[in-house]
Amino acid sequence: MKIETIWKYLVASILCILGIIVIISTMPTYSTSFSSKISEYCLDNLSLTGAINVVCAILLDFRAYDTLGEVLIIFVTISGVTLLAGRKR
Repeated sequence: MKIETIWKYLVASILCILGIIVIISTMPTYSTSFSSKISEYCLDNLSLTGAINVVCAILLDFRAYDTLGEVLIIFVTISGVTLLAGRKR
């Protein structure tokens, strides 16, 4: 194997390990309690959305911009990885 290939795998492995460490170390800080005010608001205003399903109403109406942003980030990430991986030297 070329030294460049070994270097790429080493850097990728180190970054994955660091990512896992960060995720595991921040997991206990997330709150597990839910606010009942938000749940009541979503259930009370379900009729305003026109959706039958509560999950669809939250994703498509209450959090539409957030969902659109997440889709955009995933698209940009996939496009970047595809461009980098498909590049020939």
